[in-house]
Amino acid sequence: MSKRAVFMVTVAGTNITTTLLPVLISLTVSDKVGTHSDTASLDIDDTDGRVVLPQIGAPVVVALGWEGEGVRVVFTGTVDEVRSSGSRGGGRTLSITAKGMDTTGKPKEGQQRHFDDSTVEDILKQAGQTAGVTQIEIDPSLAYITRKYFEMRDESFIHMGERLAREIGGNFRIHGTRAIMSKRGGTYTAAVIAAWGRNLHGWDISPALGRGQYSQVRARWYDPKKAGWQETEEGTALAVDARHDHRYAKSDEGEATQQTSSDRATSERDAGEGSVTIEGDTAAVPDGLCIVKGARRGVDGPWRIESVTHRYSRGGGFITQLSLKQPGSGGAGDT
Repeated sequence: MSKRAVFMVTVAGTNITTTLLPVLISLTVSDKVGTHSDTASLDIDDTDGRVVLPQIGAPVVVALGWEGEGVRVVFTGTVDEVRSSGSRGGGRTLSITAKGMDTTGKPKEGQQRHFDDSTVEDILKQAGQTAGVTQIEIDPSLAYITRKYFEMRDESFIHMGERLAREIGGNFRIHGTRAIMSKRGGTYTAAVIAAWGRNLHGWDISPALGRGQYSQVRARWYDPKKAGWQETEEGTALAVDARHDHRYAKSDEGEATQQTSSDRATSERDAGEGSVTIEGDTAAVPDGLCIVKGARRGVDGPWRIESVTHRYSRGGGFITQLSLKQPGSGGAGDT
């Protein structure tokens, strides 16, 4: 007997799952590394107009799972857009899109300010307070990185956080009033399995991509004591001849070292890419691991998850699509 996929949706604190059961066409939740917010979308058969139009900014919670195994929350956010569409021969559809961040709030406002001798934690807390983001969670290895001078020129808290993350090797995202700065390529004890003959529906994987590979990364910085430009260089785990030079000079050796570390992680992540489709699995998380088994030698092994997309549909059940990077944590898998 095949498993039955189940879902749960609440809008503005009201559980509308029972109302949606006969009319929900599809439900999609997407989350990606390096983007400030995840998204959820619901497509609804609106022939009889049973679903009340939700207000922009209304809280939304989505959970997915399997009958007998329970459901797990995969999205928490607010309504961003409601769209009605229809045609004479195609019926009527209501589409609801929600974002993990309230797109009507202050995080998108530009700020004019600067910070002197401040840690990453201080910068995010102060700018977040102005943006109405009161909870700041930072990986301990990133929290106390210091900037002698850091400026926001009509830059929103969203874009500042993403820029800072690129400089220090982090991933930045906002969930409601909570901002998270995690370390890129962090160590995760949990991983999902994509095994042929078990839960793997299909794959499309390139274990090696030449264009993103560099054996060395370099950044320039100015040393006032020596009154001259200096260079910080770092090796990657990739066996190629090309070197990546960061486009913009950094203010000191510390910032240059942070930038080369970030560029090294990016190059190793971009060494290979692909995608897999598996039976719906809510344990998959961006920047976590996916262990591919049964595809072929050179493709099988651990991959870093770049993005997660859960899809529930009335006729197709529940699947999870994973975009993958960084084969074997730096080289093609061989298990």
